[in-house]
Amino acid sequence: MDFVGHKDGWINKNNYRKKILADQDILGDGRIIQIVEVKPGNEVKTHRHKKTEEIFYILRPAGKIVINGDEVETRKEQILLCEAGDTHSVVNNSDETLRILVFKSNFVEDDTEWLNNG
Repeated sequence: MDFVGHKDGWINKNNYRKKILADQDILGDGRIIQIVEVKPGNEVKTHRHKKTEEIFYILRPAGKIVINGDEVETRKEQILLCEAGDTHSVVNNSDETLRILVFKSNFVEDDTEWLNNG
């Protein structure tokens, strides 16, 4: 993975940003640890991963995470599991920035399928 050129380490996406803390070079094939931030009023649209599994550890709660249609209001130090094939989205309907530590396993590039015009 090459993240050179990202001034402060953050990678800006459509409605969120992420920072890779440890990649496959450090953790081994298929493993990544990153921080994801979703600002107030933004969301990460519904998507799923074919092979990648994710564990979400909530650092700063704000809004909700929806996994397979089940809405979960985030709370500090909460852990959520998103298995391969699970549909999931993030909605920050609060006044605070949501911050999630994400542990990925079985990670492969281009594994995301965006649903509903995500």
